[in-house]
This record gives sequence, C-alpha cells and structure tokens, in this order.
Amino acid sequence: MHHLSRPVIPLTTLSDDELVTRFRAGDDAPFDEIHRRYHRALLGFARRTLSTTGRDAEDVVQDAFIRAYRGLRATDRPMALRAWLYMIVRNRALDELRSRDRPAAFDDEFALEAIATADAARCFEQRDEVRRLVGEIARLPDRQRMALVLREFDGCSHLETAARLHTTVPATKSLIIRARSNLHAAVRAA
Repeated sequence: MHHLSRPVIPLTTLSDDELVTRFRAGDDAPFDEIHRRYHRALLGFARRTLSTTGRDAEDVVQDAFIRAYRGLRATDRPMALRAWLYMIVRNRALDELRSRDRPAAFDDEFALEAIATADAARCFEQRDEVRRLVGEIARLPDRQRMALVLREFDGCSHLETAARLHTTVPATKSLIIRARSNLHAAVRAA
C-alpha cells in the first residue's frame, strides 16, 4: 500500500506570512527561520540605536525575539512581520535609552552627579524627535517604508533592496527618494 506524502517545503522558501501562519498553528520551526532571517539585521539596527550608550544590543534583540515569540501566538491579526520586529527592537532600545539615566545602584553621590550633568530637556527633545520620525515612517506607503528600512536600517545596497522588493534598482531608488521626501515634508510640517 502506497501512501502519498506531502512534499516537504524548506522554511527558507516561505514568505514571512507563511512562517507566521505555521508558527501560530503550533509549529516552532518557523520561528527559528524568522530568527535566522532577521537576527543579524535587527542586531545591526539595535547597535546603531544604542551606539553611544554602552548598552548591549544583543540583550535588546534577544528580549525582542522573546516578546515576538509570545506576541505572535497571542493574536491572529495580520501583520507586516519585518516592520513589527523592528518596532519591538526600537521600543526595547528606547526603553534602554530611558533607563540609561537611572543610576544602577543607590549611590547618592553618583545620583546627584548624574542629575547635575544631565541635560534632561535635550534628552526629552531627542526622544520626541525620534518618536515623531518613527511615527512618520510608519505612515509612509508600504513599499516606500520597506525600501527605506532596508536601505537605511538594514544597510542593504540598492541591488539587495531591489531583489527583496522584487523590483528594479531604479524603482528602488525612486521609492527611497519619495520616502525621504515625504518624511522631510512631514517633519517640516510638524
């Protein structure tokens, strides 16, 4: 008696949506592929975000993946996985930036010095600027946002960005120019 078996499709060939669907169905293997696919880029993003703080970007990314693991199974709503992962890392990095000014120990002398030398107004201003910029990036049309994130945050070349977006290099450059122009106009208007 012959049994027909379904062909095994390598996880590396699946789209993000397909990986999320399988993971939500109870299969843990797709999450390993999600991690493999995005870990390096998210780590680079976290390192750039935390570059002047001395904080450990690897900890931020690891915590983000833990949150993603739980979050993906907590809901079945559709999502843009890549953007969602970046948002989690960004939020965790902002948490680290917020906690940067807090003394690690209860050392009164250290705490007084930190308060005296900190420019709290500038810190709040910078955080607000980052929040506004991230909000404006989220409002960009999907393809513009994806092209900008791939180029500016992932550090992909125009050729790599074009390949990932299944388009041409000139079209990718156009998307990035329009995204930057839209961001500039939105920031100027604010």
